Amino acid sequence: MYANFGLDEVRLTDGDFACRRALVKKYITEFDTNRLMHTFRINAGMVSSAEPLGGWEAVEVGLRGHLAGHFLSACAKFGFGDRDEILKAKALEIIDIMELCAKPNGYLSAFEEDTLDILEFEENRNVWAPYYTLHKIIQGLVDCHICLGSSKAMTLALNLAHYIRRRFEKLSFWKIDGILRCTKLNPVNEFGGIGDALYTLHEITGDPRLLELAKLFDRDYFLEPLAAGEDVLDNLHANTHLPMVLAAMHRYNLMGEEKYKSASLNFYDFLKGRTFANGNNSSKATAFIKDKVSEKSEHWGEYNKLEDALTGGESESCCAHNTERILEQLLKWSASIEYLDHLESLKYNAILNSSSSQTGLSQYHQPMGSSAVKNFSTPYDSFWCCTASGIEAMSELQRNIWFKNGDALLLNAFISSSVIWKEKNAAITQQTAFPDGSTSTITIQVAEPVEFRMIFKEHAVKAVKINSVPCSPKKENNYFIIERVFYDQDTIEIDINASLHLVPLKGSENRAAVMYGSILLAQMGQAAHLQDLSAVTMNSKFTRLPSELLEFEVVDLLGHPVKFIPLYRIEEEVYTVYLDLKGELNPDSLFSAAKDGSTAYTEGCRVKYNG
Repeated sequence: MYANFGLDEVRLTDGDFACRRALVKKYITEFDTNRLMHTFRINAGMVSSAEPLGGWEAVEVGLRGHLAGHFLSACAKFGFGDRDEILKAKALEIIDIMELCAKPNGYLSAFEEDTLDILEFEENRNVWAPYYTLHKIIQGLVDCHICLGSSKAMTLALNLAHYIRRRFEKLSFWKIDGILRCTKLNPVNEFGGIGDALYTLHEITGDPRLLELAKLFDRDYFLEPLAAGEDVLDNLHANTHLPMVLAAMHRYNLMGEEKYKSASLNFYDFLKGRTFANGNNSSKATAFIKDKVSEKSEHWGEYNKLEDALTGGESESCCAHNTERILEQLLKWSASIEYLDHLESLKYNAILNSSSSQTGLSQYHQPMGSSAVKNFSTPYDSFWCCTASGIEAMSELQRNIWFKNGDALLLNAFISSSVIWKEKNAAITQQTAFPDGSTSTITIQVAEPVEFRMIFKEHAVKAVKINSVPCSPKKENNYFIIERVFYDQDTIEIDINASLHLVPLKGSENRAAVMYGSILLAQMGQAAHLQDLSAVTMNSKFTRLPSELLEFEVVDLLGHPVKFIPLYRIEEEVYTVYLDLKGELNPDSLFSAAKDGSTAYTEGCRVKYNG
């Protein structure tokens, strides 16, 4: 029902989202294209004198090349959204290099073609997610076609897609099932969102062969039980299966097959039981191998049982980005306020929180246990999956603040920004200091009077004034609605409704996180002995500090002041999100390897790591 505005129609003007977005834009603008494309040239038998990248993009690492796809997507989205000619030119330069690196059969990647032979022969050993990387390349090319109008990018994407199609046409049903069945812990055959990208290619071209290829990646082992209402998430690798849901939603939108809508809706219900206070998901599997990183950090466990999920590797940032996209699709099906609230929470507490306020670069995991520390990507020596997805996420950070539906304009988050509503020939600007301040002013700019409905979430608003005059908006299905003819320079002033409340850790009687409205707070410093907290007592124990920024103070059992600030503003400090409500200190079992992902996949892969 509700759709996002285009990336070129929304501008961020705040001090948090806009700044981190700008940092990433500067980073990719200055990034050496020759270093980015080094492994592509080497794989194509070309000479490259560029300094190789490190981390997961190093020349011997199986996932090399995935960054280039996300990088292309980010260049395309920045180029389109900001009308940035420099990044548009950079994207076109990368496409030109890819054209030179592509084989006559359509194959294009930074790893050897025989990697796919090994996958077909051994199914789940000695490779690292080749179709995951191929998806990123195809998606980056598709985004360059959609955002920048590059026909060359579309040709390369189609050639690669048909190369993949010809490979699968030679395989038996059971061989395909083995290649695409990602049910093991740490599935090295993870294939990303390639099905979703192939559905997009089919939409653009109408080619039925691409439709049939896309359907191959809709795996019945996962979607069939979901459609029947069976929760099968336990022990699955989270970010392998989130994109499968996106593809299923895309298939329903194209074909109208109810099974895929049912599977997606049921999936979301099951996902909620594995969601943390920051709106994100993923942690350890129920059955995990001791001291192996990924089993402790990238999977789903049992429904509503997160009491032992604070491993230090919870809340993989890639999962936040894909969950956000799932919620966007759900909003196109239903105007449920639950989806909007979840999107808002994700936006502050997992999307923005994933990014460094100093570099814009991403965390891999987002720990929320006791005495945790954030670990962000380095500029040239990490390139985890979340480094790459984080770069792309910052290029579209202006999404999910404003939505439109016919004559309705919906505001979902109090983030300073402006939106151009082309259908109404109107520009709407929001100025707010939230969460540091508690008001928001919306200004309407129109060439001539225009009638529309302005919609807010009822629970987020205390009071409303129009042109400084108090008004009583109509209430309907948990929304406030202002319906009127708007004139140029009309203003809507909102008194924001935000208060402290606890969000229990699912499955735990004593652990809970503190939120201020939609903002997740973190206790700064080593985990403290706090007095008993409850929904009844917390407002008397938390004192708002006289600061321009949102800060609270609590006195611990030893009489020492303990500060709480928004989690997304933590950078290098030690912090705790989930508190023990009884004031006890039970340190969470953190594991150091999760901080750099250096052993994220099991031995036996043809992968070499630093660390």
